[in-house]
Amino acid sequence: MRGSRFVPLLLCSVMLSASVAGCLGSDDSSKKDPSPIEMVVYYDTTSGTIVEVINGGVQFSEDGVELAFDFARTTSQNGQMQNFYVVPGDGTSQLQDGLFTVYLGAIDDQGNDNNISITVRIEKQIIWSDDSTATPRDMNIDTTPDCECEPPEFIQIKSTVENPQNFPFGGNQVTVTWHLNDPEEEEQGTHTEIIGDEQDASWNYDQYNVMKGIWILSVTIDQGEDNIDVNHDVTIKYLAEESEANPLPVGEE
Repeated sequence: MRGSRFVPLLLCSVMLSASVAGCLGSDDSSKKDPSPIEMVVYYDTTSGTIVEVINGGVQFSEDGVELAFDFARTTSQNGQMQNFYVVPGDGTSQLQDGLFTVYLGAIDDQGNDNNISITVRIEKQIIWSDDSTATPRDMNIDTTPDCECEPPEFIQIKSTVENPQNFPFGGNQVTVTWHLNDPEEEEQGTHTEIIGDEQDASWNYDQYNVMKGIWILSVTIDQGEDNIDVNHDVTIKYLAEESEANPLPVGEE
């Protein structure tokens, strides 16, 4: 897994990014012989948000999520602990946004293996902007998981359009409309505002009943000739079905 590593105190840090597929997998319910390895793993969180920044149609950055798992108290009755591992439930080495089954495992020097599974929730926030334009670009919002799993619970939109001062003669008011279209090109949300010179207006909207595919968020100038600045803050949200955190008990540090 890119960015995963062992650090002091057997703390395994796992980087989760949007570059490779992954989705919620089913737990292995098959029976297995008892393992001599007792899995004791502590972790402060089981959720996080990937943040992508796009300006003028160009990706500027993408920050992943780091989850830390402390295996220091995992022991074996038959030998010394040798290796620890963290594996997404779909068999890939990295995760994108979604709900995932993650396996936390350990192997001793006698080859004994044991693991437990937890559910991790990773959401994605896209900070998108298009400045000083009379024809704002469309924003694509991909809600398609790369496996057979449920789509996001909802799309959270926080958008602001600014009508900045136009030099040297000043500007005029503009009328703008936001449009949110689903993958079948049906409009699911819309909002219109009149924005005075050097003023701004916002549209906050939550879209439920999310189907898989590419959603389009667009802004049109219905009246006026001024250039505008468009700033979208969109988060792909999932059901809060992650496992509870299991932090190290107070006094055991």
